[in-house]
Amino acid sequence: MFLNKLLLTLIFFCFIYNSSALSKKWNITIEGYLSGFKVGESNVLFEINNDKYTLIAQSNTSGLTKLFYPWKQVIEVTGSINNSAITPLIYKIKDIRENKETGFINIKYKNNLPIVESAFPHPSNDTRREQVSQELLINTFDPVNSILALGILSANNNSCNRTINVFDGRRRFNLVYKTIEKNKDELICKLKIIRIAGYSKKELSKHPKEGMIKLKKLSNSIFYFPVEVRIPLTIGSFYVNLTQNLVLQ
Repeated sequence: MFLNKLLLTLIFFCFIYNSSALSKKWNITIEGYLSGFKVGESNVLFEINNDKYTLIAQSNTSGLTKLFYPWKQVIEVTGSINNSAITPLIYKIKDIRENKETGFINIKYKNNLPIVESAFPHPSNDTRREQVSQELLINTFDPVNSILALGILSANNNSCNRTINVFDGRRRFNLVYKTIEKNKDELICKLKIIRIAGYSKKELSKHPKEGMIKLKKLSNSIFYFPVEVRIPLTIGSFYVNLTQNLVLQ
């Protein structure tokens, strides 16, 4: 179901970092709404330890959506932060429906290339789409790390004007951000999604092409993280709200 895949991607529209922190943890709560009705929620634990970070998210459908489409998802991301740059190491995602695993992707990064170590269905066996060439994979981020990178880069000049190359294990696309409003410690950005390769015909007809994201600076930090995401769909407007709390240690 595309809506749940979209919720998963948007789960990671958050970045929390304090340059003076040696070890900190945050609990992040994410709620997804379709035309005003809550359809999903996620609980995220994000930790930075020196220059290493780990993010683990557990997501599921909620309300009436859960009755008709019982879906869960677990995601794990690890990487490092050096000189205001994100270096991803691992991206793992697993879908569970009716207590049965229905799909997964495990990616490791080597020499600025994402390598699909295991997946089901594996992209090489997926006849619905053409495989993405290695040339298009150079210097790409998975959906999670692409948003972490956005948080850092936007802080450099208080602007989200940039393009980030993304590979989610199957599809290759660009996220093009443009600042449309700038307030104190807040950026409102227009998002365009440019499809590059790896899409099935069904995905080309249904996946969104644009949206809006609101970034806000964290207290006592120069970095941004998203607090709102809005994506127009053919079946209604999809809205995601994020809140975060520092875990006292």
